[in-house]
Formats: sequence, C-alpha cells, structure tokens
Amino acid sequence: TSAMNGDNAIDIAKHWDAGETGCGALIMGLKRAIGQIRGGELLQVTARDSAAPIDLVAWCQMTGNALVSEDHPIYVLQKRDD
Repeated sequence: TSAMNGDNAIDIAKHWDAGETGCGALIMGLKRAIGQIRGGELLQVTARDSAAPIDLVAWCQMTGNALVSEDHPIYVLQKRDD
C-alpha cells in the first residue's frame, strides 16, 4: 500500500490502528507491529491518544527506529536495519 507524504507516495509495509491506547499498551503493540516487518520497511500507525506524539518520538529515539512523518493521529515509522 502507499500513503501520501507531500507530493511523494511512500510504500507502507504494514498498517496498525492503535486506537485510543496509550503509554505501555501503545508501546507493546508498536513493538509487536514493527516486529512483523523487515528492516527498512515502513509501518503506518494510527494512534489517537493525546500522548502519542511524545510516546512515539521517545520510543523511536530509544529503539533506533525512524519517525518518518507525523500528522496526529497518523505516524509513519521506518524499522531500523538490524
């Protein structure tokens, strides 16, 4: 699938809708979802929790995965190459 990022379409390997989950539940689900794709691939996350912008940025910094785009509630992460 692809998503629009400005004028460029980007290929999304997996979509995960986290709904209203936040904090620990968001992080555990995120770890599970990103574990289902290969290094370098993109995961699109829909996270409606108000703390999601903070939680996702912090998680990416801690794990070495990249936050490619954020437009709450839609986030695109790139899994790090292991």
